[in-house]
Amino acid sequence: MYLDDPSSLCLLYVDKSILFGGEMLTSSVDGLVVRPSGPWIERKYFYLTRYADIFTKGMGKKWGAAGLTYVDLFSGPGRCFIESNGQERDGSPLIALNYEFSKYIFIESDRDNMTALRERCRRSPKFSKIEFLEGDCSAIVEKIRPSGLTLAFIDPTDINIPFEMLTTLTQARQVDLLLNIQFGMDLKRNFGRYLKEGGASKLARFLGGTWEGVRMNEARDALELFKQRLSERLGYSTVQFKDVGVRNYEKNSLMYFLVFASKHPRGLDFWKKITTKDETGQLELF
Repeated sequence: MYLDDPSSLCLLYVDKSILFGGEMLTSSVDGLVVRPSGPWIERKYFYLTRYADIFTKGMGKKWGAAGLTYVDLFSGPGRCFIESNGQERDGSPLIALNYEFSKYIFIESDRDNMTALRERCRRSPKFSKIEFLEGDCSAIVEKIRPSGLTLAFIDPTDINIPFEMLTTLTQARQVDLLLNIQFGMDLKRNFGRYLKEGGASKLARFLGGTWEGVRMNEARDALELFKQRLSERLGYSTVQFKDVGVRNYEKNSLMYFLVFASKHPRGLDFWKKITTKDETGQLELF
């Protein structure tokens, strides 16, 4: 079920530095930059954690020397600050380091975030297995060279996931995708404007072209077209939209949800297993 009036997050950016109350937001634990967020990230990271666990345990031996690669396209500084309760927690790159991948590739466009991420990762015994790429992931996607079987976590703050970038990243590779689709926060909110902008819109880049001849009455239609093109153009025979909605419960609004895609049925088997229960232990149904 999708609700109207998605909540808004307001961040202040000055010279690419995240500010909080007029000052750069830094960790009370290590003094490095942190990313402001909300308690809803616990749900998102719950599913990332569970999939990384089943993925590495289930496929590690099979892929042997070729190994497993983890790719994080919007890595951030590696640590988040939950504004509502003042707590800090590890972000997706540091979560991934808890699991046995042969290689880790962290991409981040903001220099301050990348500096903080490097410093945090330097403390890990897996530091030598990490490749850091600074820049916009869509501009440097050709530098991203995963090997073996890959899990790519794609977690932008809007629908800035150009289809062309996904094509380059996944072509002739076995890559499972776990995508954060900013439905309420961007796609639904800006849907009318994107339709008017047509082929020049962010939506067209997200979809890999225009939607001529396709019904586009609501934002959900755009999501269905995105899934269809993942399947038809990129060979993702398994594209699963399960309503793993991530909500702002204080405002009772859907913010975004997770889409999972794999080129192999085993990926869907894994996804179904890890989504039988949510982060509270309650059963979830497809």
